[in-house]
Amino acid sequence: TPLYSSAASDVYKRQGLATAFFTTISPTFISVSMAGYPDSDATVVFYTFVSVLATLYAIKSYQGIRKKKTWIAIIFAVLSYWIFAFNWNNSWYIYFIFAGFIPIFIFFKFLEYLIAKKGIYQILPEVKKIVIVIFLIGILGEAITFATWRWPTNTIPLHKQLIDGLNIITGSSLLVNISVAELQPLNVFKLSDAAQVIGRVGKIPYLLVFGNIFIPMPIVVLLIFFLKWKYRKEIDVAEYFAVIWLLISLWLITKGVRFSLLFSISLATAAGIVIGNLIEFSKNKNYIIKSLIFGFILFISLYHFSENLKFSSSVGGLEVSQNWVDALNWLKSNSDNDTLIVTWWDPGHIITGYANLKVHADGAHCSPESCIPYNHNIRIQDMGRIFSTSSEEEAIEILKKYTSLTKEQCDEAKSKFGDLMPSNACNPIKKIYLIASNDLIFKYYWLSYFGSGEGRNFIQCVLSQEATQSFGSITYFCPSTYNIFISVVQTNETILFVMNSPQAGIRNGIIKYSIFFQNGRQINLVQNVANSIDGLFLLDQSYQFGIFMEPKVRDSLFTNMFFFNGKGVREFDIPE
Repeated sequence: TPLYSSAASDVYKRQGLATAFFTTISPTFISVSMAGYPDSDATVVFYTFVSVLATLYAIKSYQGIRKKKTWIAIIFAVLSYWIFAFNWNNSWYIYFIFAGFIPIFIFFKFLEYLIAKKGIYQILPEVKKIVIVIFLIGILGEAITFATWRWPTNTIPLHKQLIDGLNIITGSSLLVNISVAELQPLNVFKLSDAAQVIGRVGKIPYLLVFGNIFIPMPIVVLLIFFLKWKYRKEIDVAEYFAVIWLLISLWLITKGVRFSLLFSISLATAAGIVIGNLIEFSKNKNYIIKSLIFGFILFISLYHFSENLKFSSSVGGLEVSQNWVDALNWLKSNSDNDTLIVTWWDPGHIITGYANLKVHADGAHCSPESCIPYNHNIRIQDMGRIFSTSSEEEAIEILKKYTSLTKEQCDEAKSKFGDLMPSNACNPIKKIYLIASNDLIFKYYWLSYFGSGEGRNFIQCVLSQEATQSFGSITYFCPSTYNIFISVVQTNETILFVMNSPQAGIRNGIIKYSIFFQNGRQINLVQNVANSIDGLFLLDQSYQFGIFMEPKVRDSLFTNMFFFNGKGVREFDIPE
């Protein structure tokens, strides 16, 4: 506040309070800030605001390169980024936005001065101090983070964060990012995708900034800017930055809803600008206009609070299922330091944290230089191959890669990690447990995609009354690339499972292999007929749903382990 007049200070206070309100009550922030949430999201929000504030303060405090106040503010900004880097791998993202802010700021200023009929040359002093401050923060920041890059500080420097960030955005860093649902591209001009984003950031701040759900451009904020230009009211550097920050964050969220938290912060800031300026515009207006403006602000605030209070009461916990608890307890009792637990990478952190055991892979998407001897790409491809192959011998050969380190591999790891590396890390593995769990039914597409290059699904089918009426028999609907209908037909004493898929050109094809239950007894049925469909239909004992497996899915090691307990099916020529 010492930088501004008291009147300007009041505007920024209102904007700040509104920003804080919209930030902390956004759905995406609520979901990552509940007590017990283990990740760093709330910390990221806090340090994002600290680094933005510190950089803006450095810009406003600039009095020349030789002034003490200039350097105090710059050092404060560098320190804020350094602490942020100590807490999060991508902390310098705000700095990169400030760097991108410079040319866009020049464009906005050009428009402002053009409308206000000021001399364009007057832009130069303000642009000069922004360029100098941001340049100095970058140079000092690179130096200090590079000097403290390694353990125990591990403050990843600017250049490394820039490369990693570009890799994440372009999808070229890790194969596993292809399979992460939150990293699938979004089209914010498409209503369904826009609705997905709005659901994460909140309706009110979104509408306050954009004014609609169809055109994701900050129309309301730009209208406020236009009015300020027209009536010759100063637009602060912070306000310009907020809009540019919003536009860059909007572009970032098109890379996936994982970036919704970062987008919600910039959106809340832009919404705060709208609220602050609405109150400022109400000054010197009659009581009717003031009442309307304050009534509107009160209404949207209560609505926003109410909507997200309702959302917070429905946010689930992060506990694992009882099946996993039982499995982890069993593993703790039946394993030691020379045991390796192998499964898909998702539960890796849980297994290491709860059972204190070695795992084949975990949730840390480690890059080639961080994982020795095999990085995350290699590990997920190996794990996918183990589960998707039909050859147990091939799976065992892959597992043998992870039973011991060569002397060269051990020495490489020791030179990289030093004392951080446990003393028993190079001991040979004596026992391996391979876990096939029910959550992998839904993830099998990615296991097979990474393991064989061909993504295949367990096609899940539900009993459908509508389809039953159409086909005249009990029919299951199986949504997939080509919608499939599987009907249960009884002829004499024989039960047939008949597939129809008009889109795929399949009409009344009889499924060759099927498993169902009669009076609690499992029936393994083989139908060798001329027009049979080579696949397996497994009907649940409840008769409410089933699973269709094409041959490569049916014959996979995962199917044998999970559905057949590793014992195979003699009638289907699936070996034990």
